[in-house]
Amino acid sequence: MRIAVISDVHGNIVALEAVLKDIARRGADVTVSLGDLAFKGPAPSECVGLVRGLGMPSVQGTRT
Repeated sequence: MRIAVISDVHGNIVALEAVLKDIARRGADVTVSLGDLAFKGPAPSECVGLVRGLGMPSVQGTRT
């Protein structure tokens, strides 16, 4: 099984889309988000919506 892990996207939808495209190209069986998906970024709701739409397992990051 091939597992891809993403983290610290920080609302960067352009980077998130590029990484997800690369993950798909490499044939990962599952992708997991380790948090910090939206905090302090330019497009937080778009990133959250994309990850939710994919049903990606995620860990919620914390604010410090």
